[in-house]
Amino acid sequence: MSQSYRVIGLMSGTSLDGVDIACCSFELKKNGWEYRIEQAETVAYSKEWKLQLVSMMDSTAVDYLKSHVAFGKYYGELIQSFIQRNKITPVLIASHGHTVFHQPQNGFTAQIGDGSQIAAITGIDTICDFRSKDLALGGQGAPLVPGGEVMLFSRYRFCLNLGGIANITILNGTQTVAFDICPVNMALNYLTNKIGMDYDKDGLLAAKGKVSEPLLKELNNLSFYKKTFPKSLGREWFEQEMQPLLDHSGFSMEDKLATVCEHVALQIAGIINQFSTVTSDVLFITGGGAFNPVLISKLSQHSAVKIEVPDKITIAYKEALIFAFLGLLYHRNEMNVLCSVTGANRNHIGGALYKGS
Repeated sequence: MSQSYRVIGLMSGTSLDGVDIACCSFELKKNGWEYRIEQAETVAYSKEWKLQLVSMMDSTAVDYLKSHVAFGKYYGELIQSFIQRNKITPVLIASHGHTVFHQPQNGFTAQIGDGSQIAAITGIDTICDFRSKDLALGGQGAPLVPGGEVMLFSRYRFCLNLGGIANITILNGTQTVAFDICPVNMALNYLTNKIGMDYDKDGLLAAKGKVSEPLLKELNNLSFYKKTFPKSLGREWFEQEMQPLLDHSGFSMEDKLATVCEHVALQIAGIINQFSTVTSDVLFITGGGAFNPVLISKLSQHSAVKIEVPDKITIAYKEALIFAFLGLLYHRNEMNVLCSVTGANRNHIGGALYKGS
């Protein structure tokens, strides 16, 4: 007998595009889990919220907590409106929150968006803070998406998310390997923001530029790329290591964008070609970067595998879908974080529950 659930998943990525809200249905059948994204939307951040989120790392403890609560209330109101407009009754809400700090080397990570506010406003059980326990167990706290991909997307050899940061899951026989590769939209959007654009739509600016070999060499020589997995990235790393290279180069905006696209493609292709065993291996790509034809073209040029880009809904909301599923696994008291991916000392159930009723 099959078991079915309806869960709302929330994801706010490091690229600051906005918050993704997805109502997802899951059904457990004899041959495994099936899913469907029933309704979904992205709510863009206002300029005020963007400025606040970018400046959070330099805030006082009091301001941080005020923002944590305010952001949770904002989430709760968005979800309540989403539920009412779509006339849905989810069994639970799974919220990733927005990452402000991610410093596994110092033993902490922090995602704002108070789950108690979400639960209080919606009256629905809310699971959040998916990463902290993993750090307590000696892990990186990232990436977490593989915990869901191994059950929902196991037919693919590689699952790549091109968000603020590129992260990859490699289904390597009986063991799953996953890690962050490099910044993507975090870097591209940082550049376009300087000329008053949220992002480079359809990669039109990058398509006009030429790859700068000196800048490309500097980017490829960053020490993070020499580290072995498990490993993860945060905004702190980008601001300290990559941002100065982009700021101090004297190239045009178009050339910088083209160079970052080339850099991203080379870093990802290097990993894929290292782990690929046959030409029939498939790279499944989601995240905002999947809409950038320049980036996808360069990745196809450098990679020796087949590339599959799914429908727009799956591209945009896969991570919200996955966190909805991770929340469901928590609800079912089942493991949702893989130690082979994060480096923790055991598989475990990540997340914290706020009861809604």
